[in-house]
Amino acid sequence: MQKDIKESKTYKLIEAIAKVMDQYYVDPLLGLVPTVGDAVTSLLTLPYLYFSMFKLRSIPLTLALLCNMLIDFAMGVIPFWIGDVLDFFNRSYIKNYRLITGYVEGDEEMIKSVDRRAWWMAALIVILCLLIWFLIKLAVWAWDWFAGLF
Repeated sequence: MQKDIKESKTYKLIEAIAKVMDQYYVDPLLGLVPTVGDAVTSLLTLPYLYFSMFKLRSIPLTLALLCNMLIDFAMGVIPFWIGDVLDFFNRSYIKNYRLITGYVEGDEEMIKSVDRRAWWMAALIVILCLLIWFLIKLAVWAWDWFAGLF
């Protein structure tokens, strides 16, 4: 079964996305494009969620992946290029790929760690959603303020 999963198109896709987005710094470069960059990078996380929900059928893993993705998105939304700088150091695609690989390879320690933190991840997801909402409002305010200078 492990070999079948690793040979699946989705697994190969998430492996390629992790490599391109984090090892070649495409994620932070796309983040430099206002609004569109964050939207594109968010869409590229959907294969990870699909794989964890439908191939591995793990809710705790899905929560952990979603949490990492929201942290990456929240960093990207921070205004004045601060978020873009932080994005160079946050490797969410590699982190999520390693989590998925741990599940596929049956890494018991990693699986237990993710399972133990599932409730915390769910609470953190709610907090991150509120934080992202606040950061978006802050970014809009900062943009309006900056545009008002001219």
